Amino acid sequence: MDRITQLQDAILDLLSITASSVEYITHRTQFEQTSTAIPTTLHTTQAARRKDYRAAIEQFVSDIVRRAKDIETLIAALPSKDDSSARATRLEGLQVEMVVANKEYKEALAQAEELLGELKEVLRVTLGDGTERNITASLTRLGIPQA
Repeated sequence: MDRITQLQDAILDLLSITASSVEYITHRTQFEQTSTAIPTTLHTTQAARRKDYRAAIEQFVSDIVRRAKDIETLIAALPSKDDSSARATRLEGLQVEMVVANKEYKEALAQAEELLGELKEVLRVTLGDGTERNITASLTRLGIPQA
């Protein structure tokens, strides 16, 4: 997985953690009476106990901070602008090497095709049309004794 994809996944994960944190906070909080003169009229049926609520908030904060640090690390690992010129120079060098290697390959291929043609010609001359007379003559030319 490349760095940009890792960074994208980490940001999406951070957004997901943040969204679920906000949802939990808004749905599980208990309303507190700030003044005795104003009565609490709205009660949350899904409200979490104070201890559980604080533990969940601490966990959310821990997750958000951890993921934010992961994102900072991923951003720091991205290549800088200064790296791009060196990388471009290296790619140009590789392109030149590839052109030379391709030329050498084509030359070797042409030589192999030429040798194949010569081999076919030698076999044609040596073996002739494959009749017994041509085979005997070919063996004699090669200095192979006949039985």
